[in-house]
Order: sequence, then C-alpha cells, then structure tokens
Amino acid sequence: MMSTGTVLVLVALCVVAQCQRFDALNKYIISKAAGTSIPVNNNGSSVNVSIAMTLLQLTSLDPKSGDAEIEAWLTLRWTDTRLSWDPATFNNVRVTRIQMSKIWNPDVLLYNGHTSSIETLAMVYSDGSIMHVPPTTIKTRCDVSNYTTSGTVTCGLKYGSWTYDGSLLNLVSTSASVDVTSYKSGGVDWNLDEHTATREVKHYECCPEPYIDVTFNLSFRMKGHKYFGWSVFS
Repeated sequence: MMSTGTVLVLVALCVVAQCQRFDALNKYIISKAAGTSIPVNNNGSSVNVSIAMTLLQLTSLDPKSGDAEIEAWLTLRWTDTRLSWDPATFNNVRVTRIQMSKIWNPDVLLYNGHTSSIETLAMVYSDGSIMHVPPTTIKTRCDVSNYTTSGTVTCGLKYGSWTYDGSLLNLVSTSASVDVTSYKSGGVDWNLDEHTATREVKHYECCPEPYIDVTFNLSFRMKGHKYFGWSVFS
C-alpha cells in the first residue's frame, strides 16, 4: 500500500506533467488492487456480490429445440475496500473508471449456456464499492415442455461463481424480478409473460460450505398460439 507521502509525490508529478484529471487516482487504485486476489477480510466474512438483469430483447427463440438468443445488461456490484481513497487528496473525485483486468472481479458466469460481452469499464467509488454493467448476448436452451399445451417457453438463466463457494463469495439478487423497463419485443412472435429472479443455496454431503446461484426465469408465450396436436420432440 502506498504511503501518504508517496501519494502526494505522485499527484505533484502528475501536475507538473499536466496529466489528465484521473491519471494519478487511477494509478493509485491500480497500485492497491493486489492483482486478482479476492478481497476477503481476516474476520472470515464473505464478499457480497449482487447481481441483477435488465432484459433488452429476445432476438430468437426456436419452440422445438428451445434454442434462444437474448440481449441483456448484467449489473454486478461488490466492495473492495483496498481500492478506496480520500476524495480530498484527488481533486474531490468520488468516482472513476477502471479496466476490469486491473482489479479483482467476481467470476460469476452463466451455468447453462454461453455468453459474450462487450468489454466495458468498471465504476469504482471512493468508498471502494464497484459496479460493472456489461452488455451481454446470451445463448441458452429453454424448457419447451409446455409449448404444445400453453404456447409458453421458459428460459431459466442460472448464474453463480465458477470457483468460489458461498463462504467466500455471497451471491445475492437485488430484486425478485428482472428489469424489463427497456425491453423491446423486436420482430419475434413472442410475448413476455413472466420474469422472476430466485436465489438458491445448496449444501452437498461432501462439503460443509454453501453453494449459491441466482436464476433469472423468463417465460415467453407465442403470439396467437394454438394447439395443433404435434409433438415438439417428433
């Protein structure tokens, strides 16, 4: 960790070199990031990571196979006090933007599908709290068992940490539903019926620690669906 004197020297050098407003601050934050180690305190408490989904668009959905493509924003929030700073030392700046590769970030992934995201910066606040909102394309296989009877297909998007159990990373959902205020149905022939978020904690016989996931359930109903008596599995 940098001393106060080192910080002041860094700021002074930046002023002499006519650096941009955030240069000294970002260098200071990166110097304290401690690589990719999880910011778990010695008191044994886990790192709380909140997750939320903003649904943007259902791009495609095959009612026979259940293959779907969905556009969404994922919002992840956590706190890493190692990255905090005194705004008075840095021109009263209270928030900056940092490359995700420069700091620790939670390895929360989609378990039942594939995602691709645009690389975006993380918002880092002076108290060490962090927010990352990557625009994400999701490809998954949905449940079509109710399609022939009710015309509905349900997509359960399950997220969890890939390597950390709940004693280290506590994944929580910020809402019991998905944010659909920006949702556009596009040109697909489906109506969005339901959108919920559920958190589950599992324990296995092998291990005492909890394993946590959050599932975003999206239920779509085909417009004007009628039962024609054919099987989606034929």
